[in-house]
Amino acid sequence: MKKNKKIFFIILATVCSVFIIFNLFWYGWMKNKYTAYIEGFNEFVPNRSYVLSEKSYLYNVKFPNYLSFVGNLGVATDDNKFALIIWPSFIGENTYGIQIKDENDQVYSIMIKRDLSVVGNENADLIKNNKEQIEILFKKAQEKWGDSVL
Repeated sequence: MKKNKKIFFIILATVCSVFIIFNLFWYGWMKNKYTAYIEGFNEFVPNRSYVLSEKSYLYNVKFPNYLSFVGNLGVATDDNKFALIIWPSFIGENTYGIQIKDENDQVYSIMIKRDLSVVGNENADLIKNNKEQIEILFKKAQEKWGDSVL
């Protein structure tokens, strides 16, 4: 009986230690990666979301939720007709999305690659017709956060 109790406490201590180490790793990674993006930004939601308005563009940074590795960066025109969303990758390439509002206030959300090819074939013509504005959003993101977002 004593041996079973000792094994139980060893297992419990191991599980708790792994959980604590994972939390420390996640927190350190998240703070290191996302704090670099918020320089000069205003806090919108404490320790979670930051915003900045510059000229005709709005920028935002959203930190990952607890134990998630997915946060995002955003650049939008001040009229909200075009928005670029960037999900910085933990490992590998970043993921990109575009939101376009047409003249009827219909909003299209489209996953794209950096070369502006559409993930899937939906709304490829919408991306093609707005290529210039989308490239401007990528340029603004690069100016604000550097080449790491591309």
